Amino acid sequence: MRAAFIASFFALATSIALGAPVSIKEEANIESRGERGARITWYSGHSLDDPYCGGPTPSDSDLVAATPWDSPYNCGDKVEFDYWGKKVTVKVVDKCDTCSGTWFDVTKGAFSHLADLEVGELHNVDFWRV
Repeated sequence: MRAAFIASFFALATSIALGAPVSIKEEANIESRGERGARITWYSGHSLDDPYCGGPTPSDSDLVAATPWDSPYNCGDKVEFDYWGKKVTVKVVDKCDTCSGTWFDVTKGAFSHLADLEVGELHNVDFWRV
């Protein structure tokens, strides 16, 4: 009985040890390419007028974003968002006065790649510079 328990214990320990590196590696890949925990909202219409970075006024369908003033992302940077496997890449063209930390405001077009517009706000979105 004791031998069967020990054999079962070692079989379980071996399967856990062999399975763990895959999960750790996948986690490392996510973390090496960016961050977690972004808050994503959308903006549209006249709020898109006169973007901070200059250039033409974006349309609701353009894949662009506004970042907080304290963001490390600058005008022209491209940021990819991943929300439950749905991805979109946006270009930073504006600053968001009400955003802070990892809160991004994106166009309706960009938001709709991640979720329905009616959702309005997403949390815990993975993101990274591309």
